Amino acid sequence: MIEIRGWVRRWPWWVTVGLGAVCVALGVLLIGRPFRSLTVLVWWTAAGLLFAGVSELLALRASRRWSTRVGGVLLVAAAVVLVSWPHITIFGLAIAAGVALVLRGLLRVVEGWSERGFDRWIDWMVGVAYIGLGVVALSWPTATVLVLAVVFGVAVTIAGVRTIAAGLRAYRNPDGTHDSATGWPTAVRLVGAVVVLALAAGAVAISVAVRRAGPSEPDAFYTAPSPLPDLPPGSVLRSEEISNFTPDATTWRVLYMSTGFDGAPAAVSGLVVVPDAPAPAGGRKIIGYTHGTVGVASRCAPSAQGLEWGDFMRSEGIAAFVDAGYVVAATDYQGLGTRGPHPYLVGTAEGMDELDMIRAAQQIPGADASNDVALWGHSQGGHASLFTAQLSASYAPELNVVGVAAGAPAPDVVALFEQNIDSPVGKILISMALAAWADVYDAATLDQILTVTARPIVRKLARTCLYSELEVVGAFPASLTLGISFLSNPPWTTEPWKGFIATNNPGRVTLGVPVLLTQGAADEIVPPAVTEALLQRLCENGDPVELRLLDGIGHLDGGPAAVPDVTKWIAARFAGGPMPTNDCPTGSG
Repeated sequence: MIEIRGWVRRWPWWVTVGLGAVCVALGVLLIGRPFRSLTVLVWWTAAGLLFAGVSELLALRASRRWSTRVGGVLLVAAAVVLVSWPHITIFGLAIAAGVALVLRGLLRVVEGWSERGFDRWIDWMVGVAYIGLGVVALSWPTATVLVLAVVFGVAVTIAGVRTIAAGLRAYRNPDGTHDSATGWPTAVRLVGAVVVLALAAGAVAISVAVRRAGPSEPDAFYTAPSPLPDLPPGSVLRSEEISNFTPDATTWRVLYMSTGFDGAPAAVSGLVVVPDAPAPAGGRKIIGYTHGTVGVASRCAPSAQGLEWGDFMRSEGIAAFVDAGYVVAATDYQGLGTRGPHPYLVGTAEGMDELDMIRAAQQIPGADASNDVALWGHSQGGHASLFTAQLSASYAPELNVVGVAAGAPAPDVVALFEQNIDSPVGKILISMALAAWADVYDAATLDQILTVTARPIVRKLARTCLYSELEVVGAFPASLTLGISFLSNPPWTTEPWKGFIATNNPGRVTLGVPVLLTQGAADEIVPPAVTEALLQRLCENGDPVELRLLDGIGHLDGGPAAVPDVTKWIAARFAGGPMPTNDCPTGSG
């Protein structure tokens, strides 16, 4: 607690009130605008540390304990370190504050041994709280920036209110002097210590839970042979049956050969779902299922997520496809499960991964898979399905792709950036894309487009997987800190970023197959207008296209909500019927 007693008692009452008003203003600003800029945040945090340290040093008349002196010096030293640290980052700020909090907490615990009764317990509880907050600062740096802002903001605000009250009491005293009261009553201090300890315990618990949330690292199944064998793309390297993944079907996770984003052979993992019902004459038709964004870290591989991923796949049409007797081939994409990087939203890499996944599915015992293929995916999966269709004739000409269904398919990367750059979730997705592209494209580096402050935060966000709500919530503080400083140069106007972003927009060339676009009308991540612009590009290329808007549906529900339309449309394509609707203007498509 910041102490203002002992060093304002001799001041005129109006000076005391003025000082209190300044403290209140500083505290409110710190709480309300913690991310105005890193420089302002550093100076505000340093001011809080300095104010607390000087308060302890000037209150020595009330406390002669050596630990109080050391604590005051420690807090002042932390303030000096912050303002003198050249090019300080968010993580540097958290480290300096975390070390100061832990050491101050240890000193407070030591102070408790010299006290008696409730005072001893108050010191111990406050000391443990300081230590807990310091540990959180060191283990969860981006959240600590917000915690620091709030903690110091509240502390300075409370100190300001107390100072104003002391000045007003002095004004009411006949001789204009301050009261000689030495502080809060013991009962109030005890309650305050309990509250502070509870808040610190909650922060520690949340920090631990966030660190444990999300998938673990992939097991040995995903480790590719070294060196890779000289086998054609689509060759199965390893397969393993997964029990109870989906009803009425046998599911295999597969490691197979594909072509990497750099053109070199690569090992990729995925899933093959085979209906238990007997195969029809001529073999089973294949659904090439491409999943949406789950993350760009290796541990985010869908095939490694077990039965929970099976539930999601069923909601996005796998159950309907199994009922229809289709084999489902679902790639993880390169770098998910297998060693990274993952070429997130790199269309040619996604397409080759899925086409080779389809080839691998044809080799699974009992699959009896034919060459007839339909493609379906939502979000990143919609983007991947369009590129899979685009590449099929040249990369896998033996496959007969009858149509592609793409839901909210990330049709214009620049538009998506501009739409989502101000939202916390949008910053997480953008960070994944930027970090992945910097790893995939040799000429691209983050220092070309990001500020010094943003680079380590973007790398940290890129390690997030999107399966666990707790892990996503845990990434929010890092996302919020990007509000301090993010892009130094927009990637869509900066080479080489500008060039490859344009290359990875779908609809640049003719697909040569019928297209169904599905789009949630209430989608705020991929707005309907962006998908409608893709429709126009596809029509201009001569592709027959149907667009189905789903009223009241947002982005996260867009895949499951489209399943009834998608399954009927795909069944018609396999049956060889004409497109019932073509939304292209007359004379195109």
